[in-house]
Amino acid sequence: MLTNSDIQDLTQFRRALHQYPEVSGEEIETARTIAAELEKLSPTCILTGLGGHGVAAVFESGTPGPTVLFRAELDALPIPEEHDIPWVSKIPGKSHVCGHDGHMTMLLGAARYLAQRRDFAGRAVFIFQPAEEGPPEGEDGGAPLMVAEGALGDP
Repeated sequence: MLTNSDIQDLTQFRRALHQYPEVSGEEIETARTIAAELEKLSPTCILTGLGGHGVAAVFESGTPGPTVLFRAELDALPIPEEHDIPWVSKIPGKSHVCGHDGHMTMLLGAARYLAQRRDFAGRAVFIFQPAEEGPPEGEDGGAPLMVAEGALGDP
């Protein structure tokens, strides 16, 4: 079970992600931030650079069982944010009005919970996909490129 401290940390994490949105194909710092947070959870392995800036973390239980995959999106939208909140986007013309900051945080919370307990069979794979809103014009990226690079294969 996540503690109140975990929930406070995750709330702050989401707000930090919200302030620094990166649009499709530009998710460099977001991917680094996610990978750094996942590293703290001691997964079996972390893969980066998938489909552009995608990140995956694999948690092996050591007990035979199914592989379960969880996915969230890394990118934001090229839309100015017009909210009056303390964690409003600091990047002009870009925002997480699509909720991907929340999705990333929920997935990180699930990974944190799993890492704390380690009482499952099989493996859990957490994928953070770039370019969900569409890769930049004329570029490959996002889910099709991640799949082509083997992200759904055996990590």
